[in-house]
Amino acid sequence: MARKVNKNLLNGVIKSVPRAWTEENIGELLGLKINKSIKEISKIIDRTEISISIKLKRLKFSNDTYNEKHREDKYKRNSLFIDEINPKNILDVYAGNSYYKKNTNIKVIDNDIKGIDTDYKLDAFEFLYKFRKNKFDLVDLDPFGSAFNCFDLAIQIAQEGLCVTFGEYGHKRWRRSDFVKSRYNINIYEEFETEKFNQYVIERAKIFNKELSVFYCANYGNIMRTYFKIKKTIKSISGKEYYGKPKDAQKNLFEENN
Repeated sequence: MARKVNKNLLNGVIKSVPRAWTEENIGELLGLKINKSIKEISKIIDRTEISISIKLKRLKFSNDTYNEKHREDKYKRNSLFIDEINPKNILDVYAGNSYYKKNTNIKVIDNDIKGIDTDYKLDAFEFLYKFRKNKFDLVDLDPFGSAFNCFDLAIQIAQEGLCVTFGEYGHKRWRRSDFVKSRYNINIYEEFETEKFNQYVIERAKIFNKELSVFYCANYGNIMRTYFKIKKTIKSISGKEYYGKPKDAQKNLFEENN
């Protein structure tokens, strides 16, 4: 009778069989990556640090296909938003191939971590910081991982519209509010709603004299994406506030003071 050979036995040592990464596993990994070290993540999801490091590296180079299920809807919303605000230029902070370069004739400066046929291949914050003194009609904030640290720069640069993808929203699937509590003031699971995330960005915009309104908010389960329209605020001597494009607000201000 032939002996069965254990393919996982090598030189007397049992090799571990790699576990496949499911879509849910990847979503959890990206969520934990926001504010946890690889060592901490390893303990939480019960995988080796090497396995996690390799997976994160591979995701960076395959990010253009990750979340492909919702991409068709995202592109549809992108198109509708462009029709709404009619931007002349776009700063695309997306870790992947630019939708706008492929599908519009609008002037686009894009950032792709892979750096293939793109203008830059920088960390999202570094990319925005490089253009901190510039103005773009539309800023699309959809980097690899969390966009949280990029909000203020993106708000200052954007003039007509701002798109934000919230990777942190995926924590709702695992009922983990600890990752969003300090950032979005979400203290209990029942508060884990899209409005909390949108409201945070809206409040940050007020610091820079901009009023944001939600044009559309898409909930894809593992992430959410919001399209904000922007109005600038200009206060007159009387304390009144005017909204709209800068020229319109300045015109109203002139009429009031004369």
